[in-house]
Amino acid sequence: MKKLFALILLIGFTATSQTIDFKLYDDFLKKHVTENGVVDYDKVLKNMGQLNLIVSNFSKISPNKSWTKSEIKTFWINVYNANVIKLFAENYPLKSINYIRDPFQMKFIAFDGDKISLEYIQNDILKVLDDPRVHFALYTTAISSPKLKNSAYSSDTIENVLNLITNEYINDPSKNNITAKNCALSKIFEWNITDFMGNNTIVSFINKYSNVRINDETKIGFMEYNWNLYKEIK
Repeated sequence: MKKLFALILLIGFTATSQTIDFKLYDDFLKKHVTENGVVDYDKVLKNMGQLNLIVSNFSKISPNKSWTKSEIKTFWINVYNANVIKLFAENYPLKSINYIRDPFQMKFIAFDGDKISLEYIQNDILKVLDDPRVHFALYTTAISSPKLKNSAYSSDTIENVLNLITNEYINDPSKNNITAKNCALSKIFEWNITDFMGNNTIVSFINKYSNVRINDETKIGFMEYNWNLYKEIK
Protein backbone atom coordinates (compact mmCIF):
# COMPACT_ATOMS: atom_id res chain seq x y z
CA MET A 1 0.00 0.00 0.00
CA LYS A 2 2.89 2.39 0.69
CA LYS A 3 4.18 1.81 -2.83
CA LEU A 4 0.66 2.31 -4.21
CA PHE A 5 0.32 5.72 -2.58
CA ALA A 6 3.79 6.78 -3.70
CA LEU A 7 2.90 5.76 -7.24
CA ILE A 8 -0.30 7.79 -7.15
CA LEU A 9 1.63 10.87 -6.09
CA LEU A 10 4.19 10.43 -8.85
CA ILE A 11 1.78 9.84 -11.72
CA GLY A 12 0.43 13.38 -11.81
CA PHE A 13 -2.93 14.55 -13.13
CA THR A 14 -4.23 13.99 -16.61
CA ALA A 15 -5.62 16.97 -18.50
CA THR A 16 -8.87 16.79 -16.54
CA SER A 17 -8.39 17.88 -12.94
CA GLN A 18 -10.61 16.76 -10.07
CA THR A 19 -12.57 19.39 -8.20
CA ILE A 20 -13.00 18.61 -4.52
CA ASP A 21 -16.29 19.88 -3.16
CA PHE A 22 -16.63 19.55 0.61
CA LYS A 23 -20.01 21.31 0.76
CA LEU A 24 -22.03 18.17 1.52
CA TYR A 25 -19.64 17.21 4.31
CA ASP A 26 -19.55 20.79 5.57
CA ASP A 27 -23.37 20.90 5.75
CA PHE A 28 -23.39 17.55 7.55
CA LEU A 29 -20.94 18.77 10.20
CA LYS A 30 -22.87 21.98 10.79
CA LYS A 31 -26.06 19.97 11.40
CA HIS A 32 -24.55 17.26 13.59
CA VAL A 33 -21.63 18.85 15.48
CA THR A 34 -21.79 21.66 18.03
CA GLU A 35 -19.39 24.60 18.08
CA ASN A 36 -17.67 22.84 21.00
CA GLY A 37 -17.00 19.80 18.84
CA VAL A 38 -19.62 17.46 20.31
CA VAL A 39 -21.17 15.06 17.80
CA ASP A 40 -24.88 14.32 18.16
CA TYR A 41 -24.64 10.62 17.36
CA ASP A 42 -28.36 10.05 17.88
CA LYS A 43 -28.96 12.52 15.07
CA VAL A 44 -26.16 11.06 12.96
CA LEU A 45 -27.85 7.65 13.09
CA LYS A 46 -30.96 9.16 11.57
CA ASN A 47 -28.90 10.52 8.69
CA MET A 48 -26.51 7.67 7.97
CA GLY A 49 -27.50 7.69 4.32
CA GLN A 50 -26.03 11.16 3.94
CA LEU A 51 -22.85 10.23 5.81
CA ASN A 52 -22.42 7.06 3.74
CA LEU A 53 -22.75 9.14 0.56
CA ILE A 54 -20.10 11.58 1.80
CA VAL A 55 -17.65 8.77 2.58
CA SER A 56 -18.44 7.04 -0.70
CA ASN A 57 -17.74 10.24 -2.64
CA PHE A 58 -14.39 10.62 -0.86
CA SER A 59 -13.42 7.08 -1.86
CA LYS A 60 -13.73 7.97 -5.54
CA ILE A 61 -11.00 10.64 -5.34
CA SER A 62 -7.28 9.90 -5.70
CA PRO A 63 -4.83 12.68 -4.79
CA ASN A 64 -1.74 12.89 -6.95
CA LYS A 65 1.25 15.02 -7.87
CA SER A 66 -0.59 18.13 -9.03
CA TRP A 67 -2.13 18.58 -5.59
CA THR A 68 -0.41 20.94 -3.18
CA LYS A 69 0.50 19.75 0.32
CA SER A 70 -2.31 21.94 1.64
CA GLU A 71 -4.82 20.20 -0.62
CA ILE A 72 -3.55 16.75 0.36
CA LYS A 73 -3.71 17.60 4.06
CA THR A 74 -7.20 19.02 3.71
CA PHE A 75 -8.54 16.03 1.83
CA TRP A 76 -7.12 13.35 4.12
CA ILE A 77 -8.01 15.13 7.37
CA ASN A 78 -11.61 15.37 6.15
CA VAL A 79 -11.58 11.72 5.05
CA TYR A 80 -10.15 10.62 8.41
CA ASN A 81 -12.67 12.54 10.51
CA ALA A 82 -15.68 11.58 8.40
CA ASN A 83 -14.77 7.91 8.68
CA VAL A 84 -14.24 8.15 12.44
CA ILE A 85 -17.77 9.53 12.77
CA LYS A 86 -19.10 6.76 10.52
CA LEU A 87 -17.29 3.99 12.41
CA PHE A 88 -18.44 5.22 15.81
CA ALA A 89 -22.02 5.76 14.64
CA GLU A 90 -22.21 2.26 13.18
CA ASN A 91 -21.35 0.86 16.62
CA TYR A 92 -23.24 3.42 18.73
CA PRO A 93 -24.13 3.59 21.59
CA LEU A 94 -20.66 3.18 23.03
CA LYS A 95 -18.83 4.66 25.98
CA SER A 96 -15.56 4.62 24.06
CA ILE A 97 -14.32 3.93 20.55
CA ASN A 98 -11.96 1.39 22.12
CA TYR A 99 -14.94 -0.92 22.62
CA ILE A 100 -14.64 -1.48 18.87
CA ARG A 101 -11.98 -4.06 18.07
CA ASP A 102 -8.88 -2.39 16.58
CA PRO A 103 -10.77 0.74 15.45
CA PHE A 104 -7.69 2.50 14.13
CA GLN A 105 -6.08 -0.58 12.56
CA MET A 106 -9.26 -1.93 10.96
CA LYS A 107 -9.19 -1.68 7.16
CA PHE A 108 -12.66 -0.33 6.40
CA ILE A 109 -12.03 2.81 4.32
CA ALA A 110 -12.39 2.32 0.57
CA PHE A 111 -9.55 3.85 -1.44
CA ASP A 112 -8.29 3.13 -4.95
CA GLY A 113 -9.88 -0.30 -5.14
CA ASP A 114 -8.52 -1.35 -1.75
CA LYS A 115 -9.32 -0.86 1.93
CA ILE A 116 -7.17 1.21 4.25
CA SER A 117 -7.27 2.03 7.96
CA LEU A 118 -7.37 5.23 9.97
CA GLU A 119 -3.87 4.41 11.17
CA TYR A 120 -2.69 4.15 7.57
CA ILE A 121 -4.06 7.62 6.78
CA GLN A 122 -2.33 9.10 9.80
CA ASN A 123 1.01 7.32 9.63
CA ASP A 124 1.54 6.49 5.97
CA ILE A 125 -0.12 9.45 4.25
CA LEU A 126 -0.28 12.47 6.54
CA LYS A 127 2.91 11.82 8.49
CA VAL A 128 5.07 11.85 5.35
CA LEU A 129 3.97 15.46 4.74
CA ASP A 130 6.11 16.41 7.75
CA ASP A 131 3.56 18.67 9.42
CA PRO A 132 2.98 17.65 13.07
CA ARG A 133 0.09 20.12 13.35
CA VAL A 134 -2.16 17.62 11.58
CA HIS A 135 -2.26 15.53 14.76
CA PHE A 136 -4.43 18.25 16.31
CA ALA A 137 -6.93 18.07 13.46
CA LEU A 138 -7.62 14.34 13.75
CA TYR A 139 -10.73 13.49 15.76
CA THR A 140 -10.79 10.29 17.84
CA THR A 141 -14.21 10.80 19.58
CA ALA A 142 -12.44 10.87 22.96
CA ILE A 143 -12.47 13.45 25.75
CA SER A 144 -8.72 13.87 25.24
CA SER A 145 -9.12 14.14 21.48
CA PRO A 146 -8.51 17.29 19.47
CA LYS A 147 -11.84 19.02 18.99
CA LEU A 148 -13.80 18.18 15.86
CA LYS A 149 -14.50 21.31 13.82
CA ASN A 150 -18.16 21.74 12.93
CA SER A 151 -17.17 22.63 9.39
CA ALA A 152 -15.05 20.92 6.76
CA TYR A 153 -11.41 21.82 6.40
CA SER A 154 -10.64 23.89 3.31
CA SER A 155 -7.34 24.05 1.43
CA ASP A 156 -7.72 27.84 1.23
CA THR A 157 -7.51 28.21 5.00
CA ILE A 158 -5.93 24.96 6.19
CA GLU A 159 -2.51 26.41 7.09
CA ASN A 160 -3.93 29.19 9.28
CA VAL A 161 -6.50 26.86 10.82
CA LEU A 162 -3.83 24.28 11.71
CA ASN A 163 -1.95 26.99 13.59
CA LEU A 164 -5.11 28.01 15.44
CA ILE A 165 -6.17 24.51 16.48
CA THR A 166 -2.62 23.58 17.52
CA ASN A 167 -2.46 26.68 19.68
CA GLU A 168 -5.87 25.92 21.15
CA TYR A 169 -5.04 22.30 21.96
CA ILE A 170 -1.65 22.99 23.52
CA ASN A 171 -3.03 25.77 25.72
CA ASP A 172 -6.06 23.77 26.86
CA PRO A 173 -5.25 22.86 30.51
CA SER A 174 -7.44 19.76 30.28
CA LYS A 175 -5.17 18.47 27.50
CA ASN A 176 -1.77 19.84 28.55
CA ASN A 177 -0.54 21.19 31.89
CA ILE A 178 2.45 23.37 31.08
CA THR A 179 4.64 25.27 33.54
CA ALA A 180 8.23 26.41 33.25
CA LYS A 181 9.36 23.68 35.65
CA ASN A 182 7.07 20.79 34.72
CA CYS A 183 5.07 19.76 31.67
CA ALA A 184 2.36 17.13 31.58
CA LEU A 185 1.67 16.84 27.87
CA SER A 186 -0.99 15.00 25.94
CA LYS A 187 -0.25 11.41 24.97
CA ILE A 188 -0.41 12.65 21.38
CA PHE A 189 3.08 14.02 21.90
CA GLU A 190 4.38 10.76 23.31
CA TRP A 191 2.80 8.62 20.58
CA ASN A 192 4.26 10.83 17.85
CA ILE A 193 7.34 12.14 19.63
CA THR A 194 9.67 12.14 16.61
CA ASP A 195 7.21 14.30 14.64
CA PHE A 196 7.50 17.08 17.19
CA MET A 197 11.22 17.00 17.81
CA GLY A 198 13.39 19.75 16.39
CA ASN A 199 17.11 19.64 17.19
CA ASN A 200 16.37 16.48 19.20
CA THR A 201 14.02 18.23 21.59
CA ILE A 202 10.30 18.94 21.78
CA VAL A 203 10.87 22.31 23.47
CA SER A 204 10.93 24.43 20.32
CA PHE A 205 7.61 23.07 19.10
CA ILE A 206 5.90 23.64 22.45
CA ASN A 207 7.28 27.17 22.72
CA LYS A 208 6.03 28.04 19.26
CA TYR A 209 2.43 27.65 20.45
CA SER A 210 2.37 27.59 24.25
CA ASN A 211 1.48 30.65 26.30
CA VAL A 212 4.02 29.40 28.87
CA ARG A 213 7.63 29.05 27.79
CA ILE A 214 9.65 25.97 28.73
CA ASN A 215 13.33 25.09 28.35
CA ASP A 216 15.68 22.13 28.29
CA GLU A 217 15.56 21.95 32.09
CA THR A 218 11.77 21.58 32.16
CA LYS A 219 10.66 18.12 33.29
CA ILE A 220 8.37 16.60 30.69
CA GLY A 221 5.83 13.87 31.31
CA PHE A 222 2.60 12.77 29.68
CA MET A 223 -1.02 12.79 30.80
CA GLU A 224 -3.28 9.77 30.55
CA TYR A 225 -5.46 9.84 27.45
CA ASN A 226 -9.15 9.72 28.36
CA TRP A 227 -10.79 7.55 25.68
CA ASN A 228 -14.35 8.05 26.95
CA LEU A 229 -16.70 9.64 24.43
CA TYR A 230 -16.55 13.43 24.37
CA LYS A 231 -20.11 14.63 24.90
CA GLU A 232 -22.13 17.38 26.49
CA ILE A 233 -22.05 17.37 30.28
CA LYS A 234 -25.61 17.34 31.61
